Amino acid sequence: MNITRFAIACVAATLLSLHTSAWAGTLTDLEQAFEAQQKSLQQLQQDMQRLRQERTAQQQEVTRRVMEVERKAAEAAAASLHTVYEPVPGKGFFLRSADGQFELRLRGFMQNWFIVEGARKEEGFPGIVDGQDLTKAGLARHDPSTFRIRRTRIIISGQIFKDFGFLIEPEITGGSIGTRIEETWLNYTYAPWAKLTVGQYKARFGLEMLTSSRDLDFAERAVIAKALSPEYQIGATVEGSLKLATLPVYYGVGIYNGCGRVDQCPGSIDNDGDKEFTGRVTFSPPMPFGTLTVGLNADHRTFRVVRGNGATDPAGVTRPVGGGSPFHRFNPVGPTNVRLAGNGEGGTQNGFLINGNRVTGGGDIVFDLYPFIIKGEYAYASQERDGLGAGGTNLDNLIMQGGYGSIGYWIFGNKLKGLLANGRYEHVRVDDNRGTFTTPISATNERPMELRSGTLGLAWFVNPNVRLRGNYILTDLRPGRNAVGLSNSEHGEVAHQGIAELQVQF
Repeated sequence: MNITRFAIACVAATLLSLHTSAWAGTLTDLEQAFEAQQKSLQQLQQDMQRLRQERTAQQQEVTRRVMEVERKAAEAAAASLHTVYEPVPGKGFFLRSADGQFELRLRGFMQNWFIVEGARKEEGFPGIVDGQDLTKAGLARHDPSTFRIRRTRIIISGQIFKDFGFLIEPEITGGSIGTRIEETWLNYTYAPWAKLTVGQYKARFGLEMLTSSRDLDFAERAVIAKALSPEYQIGATVEGSLKLATLPVYYGVGIYNGCGRVDQCPGSIDNDGDKEFTGRVTFSPPMPFGTLTVGLNADHRTFRVVRGNGATDPAGVTRPVGGGSPFHRFNPVGPTNVRLAGNGEGGTQNGFLINGNRVTGGGDIVFDLYPFIIKGEYAYASQERDGLGAGGTNLDNLIMQGGYGSIGYWIFGNKLKGLLANGRYEHVRVDDNRGTFTTPISATNERPMELRSGTLGLAWFVNPNVRLRGNYILTDLRPGRNAVGLSNSEHGEVAHQGIAELQVQF
């Protein structure tokens, strides 16, 4: 029995051992399979992460390449230049980058005149009057009718990065190109209300003087504009346009050498050290009809010879006497460049001797109600005459004042193609500021001067680039001795002149 139980136990033990061994093997296989699956899963996860990274890198590379292509396309477009011609008067040809940052513009114009002077009629000259040979003066003054090249200019201008601009304008009417620099400047625009300009250009003063010669209503500027507006000077100006509430306002203030163009103060040096200061403000109040612009002007200059040098007007109206004289001379000029306060020939006066500061103020208006356009300007100047009296005493200040009014009517069209009829009346007077006129001790022939002048004109704008114009000018100049020989004036005060002009611009 014991043997039997022992046998049964042995068999059972053997069977149990075999089952346990088989289960252990199965568990090992399962563990190995699980580990293999985990490794496979990790490998799959790693592969997926690698694929994601590769896809991200590919997307970034594609984006970079697209951006690079776009950048190069933008650079190519910016670098490309557009060649344009605008038929608007004075715009000319220009090259402009596609982004509008850079521009180079080429313009130019030419004005040819035919000046018609009345017959001299020297048989009517008065001869000796009050010890002065007025016949000699008349013979010296009269200019014959003549063709004249009034202006020939090439204008190069442009902009750099939009904020910076430049202009170079030589006058080539003389013997060779570059004979004289008429205008040249650089400017920087910080904002519409703040622009800095440096170089040689017209000081900010006066309506007609600041109007380009290409756009004048008449063949020549009014006498008072040429007499008192400072014209081209070397200096710096701060200017801009802004709005006060709803009122458009322009302002411009500047400081200049006061000696004229670069060729009038060699080396661009202020030869006398005295500076000129100007200011101009314009505003355009709202109107029920048409447009109105009002301007106010101020100028302070010094005409005193220092180290033999003095200030000069580009038009030659005011200039140093020369020959060692410590004084300047003021002598207005007419539209055909005739000196109105005598020319010194035959004992007639030769302008007005001055010495010291000049303060000038004035105003101007423009009212545009198509087909009418009305303009006017007035200027008043008080000029010191230091050291011009007996024993070096000071004389009363010289008062130079005057103005003009003009009206134009468009018979048809406008400046692109049209016909404009216009007229202008001028009045200029030079006198003392009080009492009887006092004459400098060294210029006993000086007398107060008064001019009244009327101009009738007709301008045909054939197209935006070609203009034909004719002006008839009737001048009443007193004292009459200053007018002797001036275009058929004989010994009276009235002179007749005419100017025909052909202007071509591009």
